Amino acid sequence: MDNESKRDLATEGERRRDEGMNRAAARRPDRVTMGRLAMVRALLASPTSTATIDDATTADELASGYADGGRWRGTVTRSLLLDGFAIIDGMTRSKRPSRHRGYVAILRLTDRQAAIAYLSRMTAAFAATNETTPAVAAAGVAIDTTKTTTKEI
Repeated sequence: MDNESKRDLATEGERRRDEGMNRAAARRPDRVTMGRLAMVRALLASPTSTATIDDATTADELASGYADGGRWRGTVTRSLLLDGFAIIDGMTRSKRPSRHRGYVAILRLTDRQAAIAYLSRMTAAFAATNETTPAVAAAGVAIDTTKTTTKEI
């Protein structure tokens, strides 16, 4: 097989992957939003400003597989990359048994102030809906906008 054929196959594989992730995310926009908030919180809480999607996952979710397969989770990290909050800073093996030690990206926060503003804006939006703010959106980090660090509650 020549290099052009290999590139064509790789491109087709990426297209199918992206299509599957987009369909899964479209069916679960609330999970993607909660995942984004958890991932931003994990990046802000990290002393090195790095985190993986596993770092933004509760212990219960790490131990079990997602009934829906969890394909929407790739959209969480990809959306943060596209929005300019983070860059890929390496790869590591997943901690989730259902991932069979597959690779996950290590993200590095690129714009701390924008991430703090996003987290504050989204948390306020949830509070404004008069619904109970999901624990994943509200727990863990209090934002002090006078500093560029976060504090545990």
